[in-house]
Amino acid sequence: MNFKDNLSKLKPVIIILLLFSVVFVLRAEAYNISGVPDESKDFYKDDTGLPYFSEMDSYYNYRLTENFIENGIIGDTTKNGEAWDLHSYYPPGREVAYPPLIIYLTAAFYYLANIFATVPLTVVAFWTGSLIASLCVIPAYFLVRKISNDYGGIAAGILVATAPTYFSHTFAGFFDTDMFTILLPLLVIWFLVESILAPNLKKQVIFGVLSALSLLLFSLAWVGYIFYLVLVVIFVIAYFLISRYIIKINQKAISEYPDKLKWFLDQKELVSLATLLIVGVFMVGIFNGFSSIINSLLELAGATQIQTLVQSTAYPNIYVSVSELQVPSFITLAGGAGGVLLPNQASMVGGVGGLLVFLCGIGGLVTLILKMRMNSSSRSAKKSKKKLPKSKRKNRYSENKEEVPVKKDTVALSPQQVLKIKRESLLYLVLLSIWVLMTAYASTKGFRFVAEFSVPIALSAGIFVGYAVEYIRDNLTSSSTLALVAFIAGALIAFPLGLNAIIILVIGLILGGVVYLVKKPNLRATIVMILVLLAVISAPIAGAYVIASSVVPGTDDGMFNSMEWINNNTSENTVITSWWDFGHLFAAVAERPVTFDGGSQNSPRAYWVGKAMLTSNETLSAGIFKMLATSGDDAYLTLDNYTNDSGKSAEILTQTLGVDRESALEIMTTEYNLTGEQSRDVLQYSHPENPSPSVFVASADMLGKSGWWAYFGSWDFNKNEGTRSSYFPAMATSQPQQVNNTTVIQTLNTMAGDTMVGVIVQESADEVNATIAVGENETFQAINPHKLIIIQGNQILKNEIVDSESELSLVVIGEKGSYTTIIMDKALEDSMFTKLFLMGGFNQTSFEFIHQEPGVVLWRPV
Repeated sequence: MNFKDNLSKLKPVIIILLLFSVVFVLRAEAYNISGVPDESKDFYKDDTGLPYFSEMDSYYNYRLTENFIENGIIGDTTKNGEAWDLHSYYPPGREVAYPPLIIYLTAAFYYLANIFATVPLTVVAFWTGSLIASLCVIPAYFLVRKISNDYGGIAAGILVATAPTYFSHTFAGFFDTDMFTILLPLLVIWFLVESILAPNLKKQVIFGVLSALSLLLFSLAWVGYIFYLVLVVIFVIAYFLISRYIIKINQKAISEYPDKLKWFLDQKELVSLATLLIVGVFMVGIFNGFSSIINSLLELAGATQIQTLVQSTAYPNIYVSVSELQVPSFITLAGGAGGVLLPNQASMVGGVGGLLVFLCGIGGLVTLILKMRMNSSSRSAKKSKKKLPKSKRKNRYSENKEEVPVKKDTVALSPQQVLKIKRESLLYLVLLSIWVLMTAYASTKGFRFVAEFSVPIALSAGIFVGYAVEYIRDNLTSSSTLALVAFIAGALIAFPLGLNAIIILVIGLILGGVVYLVKKPNLRATIVMILVLLAVISAPIAGAYVIASSVVPGTDDGMFNSMEWINNNTSENTVITSWWDFGHLFAAVAERPVTFDGGSQNSPRAYWVGKAMLTSNETLSAGIFKMLATSGDDAYLTLDNYTNDSGKSAEILTQTLGVDRESALEIMTTEYNLTGEQSRDVLQYSHPENPSPSVFVASADMLGKSGWWAYFGSWDFNKNEGTRSSYFPAMATSQPQQVNNTTVIQTLNTMAGDTMVGVIVQESADEVNATIAVGENETFQAINPHKLIIIQGNQILKNEIVDSESELSLVVIGEKGSYTTIIMDKALEDSMFTKLFLMGGFNQTSFEFIHQEPGVVLWRPV
């Protein structure tokens, strides 16, 4: 066996290693946190120099993995034989009904890494997602290579791995189950396809079992595995019916077989599906319980109603604020016509890698349809590996070096070969068509499902690339035609780099010129084939790099140090309350229970926490926090039993939580006609005699989230809607200017189209004043705020109503000659969040200040 043969056998391995390296290096770029200025990077790293995780679910997975390593269970304890989490949704906590594969796998990596060195769990977790997600190139490459060629396989591998909706959840520092949601379904389907196309029963069963094992792993990784089980069942049934009764590839009647078993064994797709279902369902049932399969099917049916559920409860539903559950647009023109070509996370087309990738995906389906129409008499043969005689090679070019067209050889395919091509093409066509349709429908239920939609589009695009380069190789001989293709491909390669249009054209012209000047047809065709491949994958690669190089960790030293302070300075039964986003971080770092978090956010607690921050009534705010920390949901659930009206229950608690127990009893009995026994039943939960210690975390991130917590906190149960009120902190600040012995500082706080909204601060020797400025270009109009609050150091200089008709208020915070400005809707000017976070707890006695870090203030309700 010579070197060339060895290299040919190793080629797939080499390609896989290169593909994995490319997509892993792209993901690893997130480690550099290039989205953070160099001078601030240390603020976003822990004591070891490792960046903090990029989102909060990572801390939940980290905590469960730590539990498993230290205690052998993923929860804090067990309850009725099930793992129970005492840190989440306290009290009472909640069951850890969570797919455990991420925990088992990360623990295995942790043990393996620590054989050779001392590696913290945070480091292992930081890299696990990017490592596992990058493996998706393997099934994508082989699945498409089987029906096309290496070019198609390479394109599919890159496109699947860099789809922005997948890549943005799997770079280094993103430690969540998303790492499995593309890799494992690809393995299930790849092995199933290999099983269907296997040449004998033995290989069919082997690949079918591998598909079943992949399904088992998938069931341990993500609750959505059942979607793909349904998908493959529909695919196989559809393929069987179409191939037998419509396309009639298999026309052998059942009566021609000696028995039904022989007939069944000859139906390869049915044998493969049966192997997957029997082995897969059995193993899933053994590991997860057979009832889990039924429950998963019911949950899948319920998921189709998710947009209805978002709007149907008496209390506000938190899911309306979750961006992943918003319905995506099909395509967006927000970035202009050029932006349509580029990957983005604003539409379905952008989410698969841009318009070119989407069109190539549709082109792949069309290509498969055309392959179905192939006949046995006209197919270009692949170029022979044998060299032409020397005389013919010399005569390829005339004296003036112009190419002499050479007629392509054709071969007559046997009926068996044509049948094989049609069968494989139909198989892929049915698979990808159903895959596209089902995931497209799923995407209408929430943007999070666009990642699933990107996979069949990417695979189909790879098929299109594979056939496109074959067409170029076998049918395009003209130098000018190939140069034109090279010019277009070169421009498409350069476009995602953000270059000037002229430079893009120049690059295209240079590449076109190079191809035109190359005289060897084989070399010229190869160059163009590579350029076509690069043209399709360049935008997704560039988009992935932009995502990875724009990463900012999800937390910083201010929040992390605050949680460590709580861990070291509070009792273990202290409950942390804030908005739900950081709940997982609080539980993992502070090691204290939280009111709610990213796994328990959809509850009435969103209303009560929002109200506690929005209200100007300090005793009501403190009462809410103490109620939630001590009895959780019991007060309003008990009250609901008597009122049968959640809105009325909320009204009663709003009127009573801010007063003492005796006053609350009187209000309940005299104003709301509850009996004394009913009132005391509620009061044991709403006004606990021994409230649990609690901490309220006020942080800078909640300024940007105020639109949602104010919306939920202002919920009107009669209208089933809330009112969004927002803060607009300064985004940019000008250099101080001296005007008539007055220092003038301007800030830009928000934009409404081309209209800028900002603040002008004027500081003289004896006074500081400020006003809101609105305008565009150089024309601005001064608008007086409803209330103006000016804080200098620790002193409040102004806190007064300026214009009773204005809808906006203004806070100006000065410190050593620099100013921070926050414009806000006037509904927030007297809110407890404004008082506690912006005004340092001014003029209130219901909260005790306990600690402060940059961007974070901790308060204890008293």
